[in-house]
Amino acid sequence: MLINLLLIQAITFIGIFFLLRYLFSRHLNTALERLNNLHEENLVKEQQLTEELKKAKEEGEAEVNRGKEEARVIIEEARKEAIKLRQVLEEQAKVRVDKIVADGNIEVERLKEKSLKDAQAKSVEMAMEVVELVLSQQNKENLQHQLIDEVIEEIGKLPKEQFTTFTETVKVKSSHPLLESEKQSLIKVLNDKTNTSLNIQEEVDSGLIGGLILDIGGLVIDGTLKNKLHRSVSFLKKK
Repeated sequence: MLINLLLIQAITFIGIFFLLRYLFSRHLNTALERLNNLHEENLVKEQQLTEELKKAKEEGEAEVNRGKEEARVIIEEARKEAIKLRQVLEEQAKVRVDKIVADGNIEVERLKEKSLKDAQAKSVEMAMEVVELVLSQQNKENLQHQLIDEVIEEIGKLPKEQFTTFTETVKVKSSHPLLESEKQSLIKVLNDKTNTSLNIQEEVDSGLIGGLILDIGGLVIDGTLKNKLHRSVSFLKKK
């Protein structure tokens, strides 16, 4: 009887031991499987994040390039619209002038010149308004960087004889704050032309829309969008 009882207890103990071992082993395998799954998910997410960052960088660069191209296209369209408006105003002015000539008015030439100047001024103002309304802030900044690069390039082509003023400060009025790299490039080309070490006194005037005006001890260099449009219209007027 005692032996049977001990045998039953031993069998029960062994059964419980293997049952617990099975349960622990099952839970352990499940936990390990979950850890492996989490690790694989993290690897996938990490790869996705890397791809998304790369894609975002490429999209950002593409957006900047599109902005520059859009700014160039819009400026070109504004210039064409200014030319069309100028042509219309010139035709109107011509009709008025022809009538005055027919009447023998001695002020024909003066009125003609005034009408053409008014037409040119109105064309430029209209183009500036179109640019102001159409360009986004990012496009205006892209346009600003392009105009600054052109001004620096044009200054580099000027002879040193034009920079005969004596000053230590260059007054810069710009439509947007200059980048540090732009300031350094501007200082470098001006120092080369004046053989001095100049400082920049910067003033921001959003009314310029694009470009900048330099005052180097009385020598004024106008690199604004408005002046660029004036020169374009004047050049076409001579043709």
